[in-house]
Amino acid sequence: MRLRATLTGLLLLTSLPAAAQEIILVRHAEKGTEADPGLTPDGQVRAQALAALLKPTPPVMILTSPARRTQETAAPVAAQAGVTPEVVPIPPGDMPPHIRMTAEKLAALKPGQVALVVGHSNTVPAIIKAVGGPAVPDLPECAFGRLYRWDVAEKTLRIERYGAESNCPLAE
Repeated sequence: MRLRATLTGLLLLTSLPAAAQEIILVRHAEKGTEADPGLTPDGQVRAQALAALLKPTPPVMILTSPARRTQETAAPVAAQAGVTPEVVPIPPGDMPPHIRMTAEKLAALKPGQVALVVGHSNTVPAIIKAVGGPAVPDLPECAFGRLYRWDVAEKTLRIERYGAESNCPLAE
């Protein structure tokens, strides 16, 4: 009898649809002009908007570059989710290892888990491609509120906006 109950439970679990395995990628929020700039007040508001957007599906993994602006963009999400962001190094003048290391870390994501990657105008598209996504052009300088959702299992990419409205086109 116990075996039958266990088998029935296993059958129910295997017949349920798999939970989405999602990678969310954003460029850092609006930045200052100093060396290794932090976020401007508008950027801080945008980072809070990102946290509010991701509250229902908190990431279990947060990856940033060494740049202060990426870490500050991720900070509200990390605090809310109770996750320590991991800084993926960028060797001086050598972006491909950063892209590869980021993709390798994302490969550890399990079904039902969400990851957040906060990058740059030229790294976000490269990371999307490295995890199996379609080619995406580098982001224009005005693209701070663009969010990419890559569904790993379904192999679909959705582009959304978050935070304050912008005159920046959603797609080029």
